[in-house]
Amino acid sequence: MNQAIDETNRRRAKQVSYNKENNITPMSIIKSVDMELARIVEADYVTIPVDDATLDAAAANIKNEQQLAEMLQQLETQMREAAKKFEFEKAAQLRDRIRALKQKDMAGLFSIELAPAETSEKSSGSAGD
Repeated sequence: MNQAIDETNRRRAKQVSYNKENNITPMSIIKSVDMELARIVEADYVTIPVDDATLDAAAANIKNEQQLAEMLQQLETQMREAAKKFEFEKAAQLRDRIRALKQKDMAGLFSIELAPAETSEKSSGSAGD
């Protein structure tokens, strides 16, 4: 390790003496920003809007678990298509929407209509025992 440090110091001293002899002042390079690259970087921060109004309306019309499953399937398909097209912002928004709908399902908001039907089936089934 010391050998490598000594070699670096030797080379630095040689470069400094050369610069002094030839009146050279070391400077950082100055380059203009490639505008094409700048546009690509800016494009990374553009949000691609998801049609929230349509999704909200569709989510509001969900009355049972089957409709929820169909909606989730459609959203997952849209999410995968967006990812294939490199529209990752849109895909992430769809993923978040799917998670929100699944959370509502876990909270039991969509299975409320099924509860009375299940109760009547259980009561009719227990009467036969």
